[in-house]
Amino acid sequence: MGNDLPDFITPSPAIQEAAGGVGRYSGNSTSYQTVKSWTVATGKRGELKEISLASTTLSHTAWKVTIGSATWLNNQVLDAILTIPFIDLLLVAGTVVKVEVKSDDVANTINASVSIVGKEIG
Repeated sequence: MGNDLPDFITPSPAIQEAAGGVGRYSGNSTSYQTVKSWTVATGKRGELKEISLASTTLSHTAWKVTIGSATWLNNQVLDAILTIPFIDLLLVAGTVVKVEVKSDDVANTINASVSIVGKEIG
C-alpha cells in the first residue's frame, strides 16, 4: 500500500496548523513598536504555547505583551532572556497576541527578538 495506513482509514487534511512566528525590531523609538503579532484565523481556535523575549540590550528594553483585551506585561524591563510558557491557553477566532518593545531613551538602540509559538485548530 505504501502509506502505512490500514485500508479502513482514509487520510484527511490536517486540522491543526502551526501559528505565531518570529519577529525582530532594531531601533531607538521611545514609543512601543510591534515586534510580532498573531491573529487567530476566522473559523479557527487558537492555542498559545509560549512567548520568548530577547534583546541585546535588555536593561534598555521595555516590553509590552497583549493577549486579546488583556495586557499581560506592560513596561516590563527584564534582567535576562525570558520564555513564558502558556502551555495550552485557548483563544477564540480573532484574538490578537501582540508583543511590543520600546527603548528607554533615544540614545539607546535596542535589538529585540520575539517568538510566539501557537497553533490553530479547526
